[in-house]
Amino acid sequence: MTKPATETATKLLPDPPTVLGDRGRTLWAQIHETYEFDPQDTNLVIEVCRTLDTIDTLAAAIAADGVMVTGSQGQLVMNGAVGELRQQQAAYARLVTMLNLNAAATGSALITATSASASAAANARWSKVAQAKRANRG
Repeated sequence: MTKPATETATKLLPDPPTVLGDRGRTLWAQIHETYEFDPQDTNLVIEVCRTLDTIDTLAAAIAADGVMVTGSQGQLVMNGAVGELRQQQAAYARLVTMLNLNAAATGSALITATSASASAAANARWSKVAQAKRANRG
């Protein structure tokens, strides 16, 4: 279970796993400064950090090679990293939700932007439904 970290004079953060890259280690520290985890959640915390590193790696590959690449027949095709990036971003969002982390703790504009967009779409949709119901009653 994820819960807010208790205040202590000098909080000792657990060392990040050696498999983590730069942003993964930064996220590890941000999460552990903000929350305390039950032991069974440790693997999820590692995975959310590793997923963020994978997102960075894929984004770098797309930046280097471009969104479109040359296919086996010489045609332009979408870089396979684009689809995988989208999948990793979705996995990251699910892991953050599973751990009950908020955007402030994860330093994540990705989640905030996605959530804001989804909320706006849902609010617009339900606003129309509510207006239709009121019109039918009236």
